[in-house]
Amino acid sequence: MIKFTLTIWVCSFLGGQVCMPPIQSPVMYSSWYECSRAAHQESIKIMSKLGYKVVNKDRIAMKYRCQEASSI
Repeated sequence: MIKFTLTIWVCSFLGGQVCMPPIQSPVMYSSWYECSRAAHQESIKIMSKLGYKVVNKDRIAMKYRCQEASSI
């Protein structure tokens, strides 16, 4: 059965693209759909923690990857 791992990068797009080290989710997702939805939900949480001013000032956005991981 294919599982997916989620990695999220918090990036500033102010004058280029600079990203913080990746955040690896400890959860294994059963489908691409679940992983992708989780990426968006987690991104909203991260942006909320950073706050309106920081996100706007530094032009913060998230990148994510759902990658296949073999499981037994």
